[in-house]
Amino acid sequence: MIQELLLALSGYPGTIFTWNKRNGLQVSQDLPFLHPSETSVFNRLCKMGTDYVRFTEFIEQHTGHVHQQEHYCSQPSQTELHGIYLPAFCTGLNSMLQPYRQALLDLEKEFLGDPHLSISHVNYMLEQFQLLFPSVMVVVETIKSQKIHGCQILETVYKHSCGGLPPVRMALEKILAVCHGVMYKQLAAWMLHGLLLDQSEEFFVKQGPSAGGATAAQEEEEEEDLGIGGLSGKQLRELQDLRLIEEENMLAPSLQQFSLCAEMLPSYIPVRVDEKILFVGELVQMFEDHNQSPSRAGSILKHQEDMFAAKLHRLKQQPLFSLVDFENLVDGVRSTVAEHLWSLMVEESDLLGQLKIIKDFYLLGRDVNVAFQQAAHEVLLDDDNLLPLLHLTIDYQGKDQRHTRL
Repeated sequence: MIQELLLALSGYPGTIFTWNKRNGLQVSQDLPFLHPSETSVFNRLCKMGTDYVRFTEFIEQHTGHVHQQEHYCSQPSQTELHGIYLPAFCTGLNSMLQPYRQALLDLEKEFLGDPHLSISHVNYMLEQFQLLFPSVMVVVETIKSQKIHGCQILETVYKHSCGGLPPVRMALEKILAVCHGVMYKQLAAWMLHGLLLDQSEEFFVKQGPSAGGATAAQEEEEEEDLGIGGLSGKQLRELQDLRLIEEENMLAPSLQQFSLCAEMLPSYIPVRVDEKILFVGELVQMFEDHNQSPSRAGSILKHQEDMFAAKLHRLKQQPLFSLVDFENLVDGVRSTVAEHLWSLMVEESDLLGQLKIIKDFYLLGRDVNVAFQQAAHEVLLDDDNLLPLLHLTIDYQGKDQRHTRL
């Protein structure tokens, strides 16, 4: 009977341990030789076996890595869940099941050596999985019922990994590490090459303007200095929006606007870090698309793409996500990009000189009117009520003729 139990726990039920689409694995009720206490232990093990079958069914639906048996295949192969994070989650889930499969294999070897192996010993050897599987099943059911996808999967797994059971925490952290591998690939494409590889809209950076409604915390973090002469993220966004409005007809068709997708932001990555990632990717994308000089190709990162890619790969290999290491890497890429932007704007384009010209132009009207008023005072026109109403203007011939008031 132990052999039939191990086969059922592996996903192969029979006549003693049957499969029901609604209740899963169950011990047959037509076994008079079973004591009620034994039936209770068998049913507890069957509950664990049911979870294992559900796991393999879920993995099969979304990756095809596990062969599905006809007697418990109760759901169609097509599903509304999609994206590249879901297969990564299933890959991590499948890895989590390996110790369970190995435990069943070890019990099979023990049973071959000792045919009188007791059910209590089987229950003892699989006890850790009776604690682990129900908690992980909650995560799977949450993903299925709420149709969670993309970076939302990272948030869901992370929240459930913050519990107090060490086996559950360690298993979910391993699954989360696999899912982070997808995020690092998207980050590498976005930050190092300006490419948004997100066909299913799963990344926390999206194409198009922001949906608005930023929280107070987000607005406060947007004020952080981006390393460009005191320019903050919010100020940079306002300047970009103003430029898009004023020069809409002059911009190249390939220039695109990007923003953060609030519902995809993992809570354990602060908004300030997300803003830096958005800032870097936008600049790299702009330079990659609009570089007219072949000698400047790739100069936005000073040909350090391979170095930053290697650092991202090392972060991917870490078993646990480290916010400190992650933010240090983002800061390194941002500093390199910001330094190039400073050199281009301030040194090559003579930003200070251009600002001085603008200042002199707008101060010209004030200076001319002050000189006019001083001349009026010298001819004793202080008491004239019409003096404050007089202003000098310059004719400006543009698309429509108008007077520019000085």
